[in-house]
Amino acid sequence: IQAMGSIEDGFKNLYISESKTAEGPVLSERSLLSIAADHINHAGPDFILELSQRKLFATWNLIVGKEMSVRSNFGCALHYYEQGILFIGNGVWIDDGVISNHQLCLDLYEGASNASLAMRNHKLVDYYTSVIFQNVWFERSIPAWIILMTSLESFGKHKEIVDKGIRLIRRLDIDVPPSPPGPRELV
Repeated sequence: IQAMGSIEDGFKNLYISESKTAEGPVLSERSLLSIAADHINHAGPDFILELSQRKLFATWNLIVGKEMSVRSNFGCALHYYEQGILFIGNGVWIDDGVISNHQLCLDLYEGASNASLAMRNHKLVDYYTSVIFQNVWFERSIPAWIILMTSLESFGKHKEIVDKGIRLIRRLDIDVPPSPPGPRELV
């Protein structure tokens, strides 16, 4: 694993255009990164003991997951986000003082919840957003709330949307009456 630093340096210094040659298409840097991520993912996180290396490979998976999302390949995107989550492990939302885990975790879980939404898998959307809600400040959870509400709406779960929406509005210290106002109160 000590050689991984040179792999990372190789990717930073590599520039291959996406042009075609007489032999066929030339791989882009992103394509090479996805190949490298696939190989590392195949080995799995259990063989990577250094936390900095695990974060590096989680970041590779995040980058490839984002690229797959841009290409609307949400099944692959979800796979890479989940692999990144496996590399960072549980309970690593806390900043270790050197490399911030918090943003990496948030990006991976938001990516996974977005890909799950695109695949219409509400169970996964609910899971990934709930992890976000447990680990970030309310203000940073707003995108996850939007993802969750969109997922609920796509499945016609309007009562849940109203219930969660009222709780969300109350968290913003906006008073919501327990029942709608009568016709005379609206005037």
